[in-house]
Amino acid sequence: MRERAAGRASLLRSTTPVRVDAALYARAVEECRQWPLQSVWTEAGPDGLRLATGLGGVCPLYLAHAQGKLTGSWQLMDLRAHQAPGKLDEKEVMRLLSGHPRYGHDTLFTSIKRLSERSTAYADAEGLRLVYPAPAEHAQPSELSEGTDGPALVGAFEALVDHIYARRPLTPARTAAQLSGGKDSTNLAISLALAHPGLITPCALLIGGEAGGQQVARRRMVIDHTGFAPDVTVSATEHPPLAPGGLRRAHPEAVSPLDEPHLEAADALAQALVARGITTVVAGFGGDEVARVRRPDGGPVRTPEAPAWCGERVRDLLGEVDTGISPATVAPETALVALEVATPLLARRGLWTVAPFTDRDLVRFGQRLPLEWKRDKRLLTERFAARGLPDEVVHPVLRENFGHLMNHAVEQYATGLLRGWGKDLHLIDQGYLDAAVLNETVERAALGPREAAPYRTGLFLITAIELALRAL
Repeated sequence: MRERAAGRASLLRSTTPVRVDAALYARAVEECRQWPLQSVWTEAGPDGLRLATGLGGVCPLYLAHAQGKLTGSWQLMDLRAHQAPGKLDEKEVMRLLSGHPRYGHDTLFTSIKRLSERSTAYADAEGLRLVYPAPAEHAQPSELSEGTDGPALVGAFEALVDHIYARRPLTPARTAAQLSGGKDSTNLAISLALAHPGLITPCALLIGGEAGGQQVARRRMVIDHTGFAPDVTVSATEHPPLAPGGLRRAHPEAVSPLDEPHLEAADALAQALVARGITTVVAGFGGDEVARVRRPDGGPVRTPEAPAWCGERVRDLLGEVDTGISPATVAPETALVALEVATPLLARRGLWTVAPFTDRDLVRFGQRLPLEWKRDKRLLTERFAARGLPDEVVHPVLRENFGHLMNHAVEQYATGLLRGWGKDLHLIDQGYLDAAVLNETVERAALGPREAAPYRTGLFLITAIELALRAL
């Protein structure tokens, strides 16, 4: 199962079983290994099954094994039969509650594993075993060659993005590009629109609030200047997280705690895109790599901390935050975690995500950028200016994010749910949370959106996990 690659011939085109000799079979397997885009392949033999995956990991593949049967899905909650409150993976719970998510084979449940990028899974009648790949090699910042100036570097970035798009047989009229107003997604959207004038659909969740007007104005400047198809937007304020009647509250059995925090609004946008006939969405995940500076030795060992409401079980496990995780990945780990959060809900609506910043070539380009071109994402900023975009687009005055919406959701909805549950929480019963400290935090957050701000991420996540566990 793989993404189609433009101009790439394939040995694997038969829709019915075909007998082949050993040499052709070996060539077919090697083709799978060398496929340049997303891919997962399964081999069946007398000793069981072998599943392997290539680069990236646009949509996570979850695996569960029980009674000699292997089950897999892109949706964690499709595997509900293998989930139970008593099957929580304590290290994953620790990572989530302490704000240190990591990427690897482990999931929230000990009974479910993730086939992480370049990994291999072996399944037989006895069980499931996963093997990590060798660490990916990463490059360090370089110096520009003599005679290479800023415009040449911007041009090289544009040419590389165009090359990445050309690898896929995209249908422009059925392709949307996230255009939130941020530097990452906007740069990718501009490249796609320039290649297909008037055909690419821009889309975004509108944040509202103090910076909402600025976001709308900046997006309109980009759209008018570049040339897109008609815009598709959804007001996030009309679909707040955790609202009664929203997806997470109305259908908790179908929503993973790892799903997009603003799931309700994101799903409304996905439905609007499907109604437009869109099948592919280009996203800006991974763009931070162009601003990330890697230390040759990996840097100092982190000393993770846990919020005050975490119980002793979490604190005792903090030293294992990096135990058992994936070795260095090709795409940035942060991008792979973000894709796992955002892409399953799009897949549920029949939308496939393309994330150019996770492409091997663009990742390496970002790693090798000179330090002065990484700071404040200078390359992406100068690309805006090179395209003649006004200063309001290049240098926005206000920060544009969903923080105020989550503050409101936690103050109005999360605290109500947590108050109602009281000490009757699975996470308290299992020692992951301190009931007294959590109660004090909930009462402070209930005073208003501003008071909820310091605790919004943690209280939302606790609520999301409990909702999912109570639906099992």
